[in-house]
Amino acid sequence: MKRTGPEDCTFISTRVDLPPAGFRRLALLLSRAVRLRCPLCGSPGIFDHPWSLKRCCPECGYTFAREDGYFLGGYLINLIVAEVIGMGAILVVLLRSDLSVGWQQIIAVSAAILLPVLFYPFSRTLWMTFDHMAKRDMDDAQIRGGDLH
Repeated sequence: MKRTGPEDCTFISTRVDLPPAGFRRLALLLSRAVRLRCPLCGSPGIFDHPWSLKRCCPECGYTFAREDGYFLGGYLINLIVAEVIGMGAILVVLLRSDLSVGWQQIIAVSAAILLPVLFYPFSRTLWMTFDHMAKRDMDDAQIRGGDLH
C-alpha cells in the first residue's frame, strides 16, 4: 500500500533493496538516479513535478533531505555538469558551424539557461547516489532523517 501524506514518512526497512557494497551497489544506485527513482527501494514517483522532490519516498518512507543543506552537493553537481556540457556544446557550435555570431549567441545563452533547469532533478538523485555510496552503514534514525531541528 503506497502512502501519500506528509505525515506518512515512516521508514520501512524491509522495503530497502540495496546490495551492501561494491560495483553492484553503485550500478543499481546510478540506474535508479538516472530513472529518477528512490535510491533505497527503487520506487518511482519521488517527484511531485520535475523540480519538486517529495519530502519522503511514497513506498519505503525514506526521508530525502535528512538535514538542512543536504542538497548543496546536488546544486554543485548541477552547476558542474551543466557548465561542462554547455561549454562543450558551445565550442562545437563555434568551431564546427557556419552560423552567424547572432545565432551562436542565441544557442549559447539558451544552453546556459536550459541545461541547469533540465538537469536539476537528475542532480538531486545523483547526489543521493553519492551519499549512499559514501554512507553505506546508516542506521534507521539517519535514514529517517533523525532530528532535523
